[in-house]
Amino acid sequence: MGISNVTMIGRNAVFGFLLFVCISSIGAQEPYTRLRLNTQHTSSVPVSTDGSGYETFTFEVGPDDFAVRLSLSDAPADLDIYVKHEQEIQSYEYVDAYSDSQDYNEVLFLSRLSDPPLEEGRYFVDVAYHRVSLPFDKWKRLKEIPFKIELETITAMQHTRLKPGRPTYGELKPEEGMAATYSIEIPEGQTHCRIDVFDTKADVDLLVGYEKPVLTRKNADYLREGFIGQESIVLDGSKDEPELPPGTYYITVFDAVSNVRPEQFGVQVSFQSEPPEKLLSIPRFPRSDDELQQAFLSTVEVVGEAGRGAGCLVSEDGLLLTNWHVVRGFDGDVSENIYVAAGLSQQSPPQELFKAELLDYDNETDLALLQIESGLYGQSLPSDYKFPYFRFADTQRVQIGQPLSFIGYPESGGSSSRVSVSITRGIISGFEREADSVLIKTDGVITPGNSGGAAINAFYELVGIPSFTVGEKNSPMGFIRPVSEIPPAWQQRITRRRNF
Repeated sequence: MGISNVTMIGRNAVFGFLLFVCISSIGAQEPYTRLRLNTQHTSSVPVSTDGSGYETFTFEVGPDDFAVRLSLSDAPADLDIYVKHEQEIQSYEYVDAYSDSQDYNEVLFLSRLSDPPLEEGRYFVDVAYHRVSLPFDKWKRLKEIPFKIELETITAMQHTRLKPGRPTYGELKPEEGMAATYSIEIPEGQTHCRIDVFDTKADVDLLVGYEKPVLTRKNADYLREGFIGQESIVLDGSKDEPELPPGTYYITVFDAVSNVRPEQFGVQVSFQSEPPEKLLSIPRFPRSDDELQQAFLSTVEVVGEAGRGAGCLVSEDGLLLTNWHVVRGFDGDVSENIYVAAGLSQQSPPQELFKAELLDYDNETDLALLQIESGLYGQSLPSDYKFPYFRFADTQRVQIGQPLSFIGYPESGGSSSRVSVSITRGIISGFEREADSVLIKTDGVITPGNSGGAAINAFYELVGIPSFTVGEKNSPMGFIRPVSEIPPAWQQRITRRRNF
């Protein structure tokens, strides 16, 4: 999981004319300027004749510091920020975090729950200029780049006390590190304590600590971390000690993916193992005569243990096609839990409503057939519950140049930790023959999150499943597995369900 503007080294982000150079801090004069909290420091980066330079600072992270934000301002040229914990920066290839967009004034945010996490101790900061030529401010060539840098610190969070059985609503705020802490008193004699997060459009996670606030994954006694927002943890005893230890339990709700804007959520604690009744309601899909609207409703988000993708509903009773790699777990087997979220609103992320079971998969075609079996919490679907679904196109008649549209939930489809449905367009660019099958090529935009989604024609029929891309990052060729490649046994099952 990542943080906006904070990226682990492991990719070399080179932007246009940005030249990545390694600058040694050996020989820099000590002591470095130490950044003081909430104070703007005015400084400058000296620029050498080859167009590079840097200035080094330090700051300290104390035991009560939960997050820090480094901000540059008033720079007339493109400056970047690099930080390293407890060591001077010898190479920008080996730092803990950096912010190096094309903006002149970078912002870098680190928290105890970000990746990489903020740690106690001393940090070294380089503010660096990497262009291959000397900078200009209007018409004047600069020999140094002035700037201001400010360090802001978010200290340990205050906690709100929860009452069992009563929902509490909160907000994750960027200025508070996208985290909120709560506490609950568990009396003697309790065998279960259930914590539910709900009514959120973000990908939030949970940490729980016994008799101590939890600021990091390291000091958590319980952790619930996945790719959905409706997270739950059930604390229970053991066979030998069925009762939970009485005392204060601290709960941290956090979003470790995005810190772009505030995100709302609800949280409830109950002394039982079953979910609260208010969470068990399952809304029905709206009915519409608009064929494009029906195509949006028939494209769902599918969440496995290794990530998110999309899926296509293909029968009224909840049969679902997706890519096998969407629901495959880290161990190569199917994910223990497969969640399905429905896009009931085009303006909001899909609602996490269902759980699905794998019926079959085909490793060669990277296709999987799922069945929606229950609600998100294992509850039965309402009687006579009906899903919208796609009808299949005749892929024997597709030709180069015909238009296609792609519906899915691409990661690039928004700035928050969960995104709303997106549609992109392209054409059939050609065909790729495999051993016993033919793939459809397209110039349409297909990115992570589109996998398993819908490629539809002008009649809103399902042509195939976008599966992978090949080629350069900025102009890849997308490949679609046509519906004619669905295994015959699956085809028969889908047909029987539709005719039932």
